[in-house]
Amino acid sequence: IDISSSNDSFKRWAEYWLASKQREVSKDRYSTLQSRSAIWIDALNYAQITQIKPFELQTILFSIAAKNPYTGEPMARKTIRGYVQVINAIFDFAIDNRVIEYNPANKLKIPQTAPPAETRRALTEEERQRVMEFEHRAKPSAMLMMLSGLRRGEATALQWNDIDFVNNKITVSKSYNFKQKEFKTPKNGKARVVSVPQILIDYLLTLPKTSVFVLTNARGGMMTEDSWKRLYQSYMLDMNIEYGFGGSINKHANNVDVPMLIKTFTPHELRHTFCTIMFEAGIDALTAKEQLGHSDIKTTLSIYTHLSAQHKEKQVNK
Repeated sequence: IDISSSNDSFKRWAEYWLASKQREVSKDRYSTLQSRSAIWIDALNYAQITQIKPFELQTILFSIAAKNPYTGEPMARKTIRGYVQVINAIFDFAIDNRVIEYNPANKLKIPQTAPPAETRRALTEEERQRVMEFEHRAKPSAMLMMLSGLRRGEATALQWNDIDFVNNKITVSKSYNFKQKEFKTPKNGKARVVSVPQILIDYLLTLPKTSVFVLTNARGGMMTEDSWKRLYQSYMLDMNIEYGFGGSINKHANNVDVPMLIKTFTPHELRHTFCTIMFEAGIDALTAKEQLGHSDIKTTLSIYTHLSAQHKEKQVNK
């Protein structure tokens, strides 16, 4: 052990660790590591790294798990595990640099009361039919994501020359990062080619090509974070009036509070629906992984396992 480092603060080594990660990970991943380590730095700050005890870390973990400092809500187990991974990595880094002998975070326990991560739902067959038949400015984006599995950033960056209308394929080579406001490679860092059904190709052929981008905002420009938000708020409201009230309500009338009678959905749930469609069609998990652009087969398998359980339950109910 390097005796000269015995008085070093936790903050110093957390910052050293962050500096070491900056060139190892993507900008998005580094931003996540920064925000997660900031919670630990704020709690431990100038405490001597050699004097930090496991019970102190467990107390801090229970505190932030009960109330996420960023949202004020209880943390899901998956998020808590991310914070545990960060604190472990910082102490392991200090061990590698001969500052401490052991890692006081290596036995941290996830609170049993922590809620599980929300499972994103897939659209029902009835909802899928609504997407295909209901005319709205959001329909191109909904059809695209539901029948190709593109992420929102990938759909935003998609250009007409990325679509092979003859062989029914879409090349996903870039994604738009809304926070950093720049184009980058897809989430797993690799381009992919997605095979899509004929119904999507036929629909895309009917769309006007007024821009190099397949999806545009109301003014014909590239979609932004606000564009997506406004578009899907309008989409859900209009779809609710059509299918919840049979089109009998005027949404522009004053003093009309329209309750939401249908289940809303998000762009990412459209992507999840594409995964479900592949499962229902009997496509194997490895092919689905390549189609969706997952970096780890475990992600695809976890979705497939969940879908398999749902399918079995439906069969038993029948």
